Amino acid sequence: MMRKTEHLLLLAWMMTTGLVIYGFVVTADTGLLQAMVETDRSMISVVVIAIYLFGLGHSLLRTLHLSHELNVTRRTELNLINADEPVACDDGRLRLLDSGRVLPESFVSRYVADLLSAKQTERDPASKSVTSADILEAHASRLRGKNEFGWFLIDFLLKVGFLGTLIGFILMLGSVSQNEILDASAMQRVLRQMSFGMSTALNTTLVSLVGGILLSIPYYLLGRGLEELLETTINLTDVHILPRLHKS
Repeated sequence: MMRKTEHLLLLAWMMTTGLVIYGFVVTADTGLLQAMVETDRSMISVVVIAIYLFGLGHSLLRTLHLSHELNVTRRTELNLINADEPVACDDGRLRLLDSGRVLPESFVSRYVADLLSAKQTERDPASKSVTSADILEAHASRLRGKNEFGWFLIDFLLKVGFLGTLIGFILMLGSVSQNEILDASAMQRVLRQMSFGMSTALNTTLVSLVGGILLSIPYYLLGRGLEELLETTINLTDVHILPRLHKS
């Protein structure tokens, strides 16, 4: 079995974020970023950028947590594969009986502990039957629920950008309605105000779409990391842990 790189999920986050930072620096160096902020009278583009940075920080915290869980689970997998020993589960930790080695607490060990507790309560006829899939889904929901905040943030970011688009069109059309008589000088002023309104509409739309696309990348990686964690947990539990628990 080929061992995967530790903190692979975190490295993927750093790589994608590094590319985003590089694009941001290039945009600021060419003056496009400054021009966008100056022509956006609603300042919604700045709000969208702030929301994106907040989401990026949240995705980093979730990536650190999930990356740690994946690393501990992979180390647990290697220990169980390399050591052909009976396994016990005490206080949410897996223990190899022959060597007495205690494996670190992980997503797998907590799931196995809850699974064993559920099997013990099944002896009570009045207790409700709980399957291993229900327990695994309950553990996964704790991680998935925190990750889903990012998708809410992406949707909120796009709606804020759409709000900026509407404000831009209102500014553009309002410049025409405020001038009853259009002479040459008034027409120049109207065209200038219309250009600012159109710039506001287009800039907020562009920033929100780009921000939503870029922010969806780390949360997609989090989703894939969670699926890998669940698949590894099911494999370890069914193949390397439960059979050895029955022997102990």
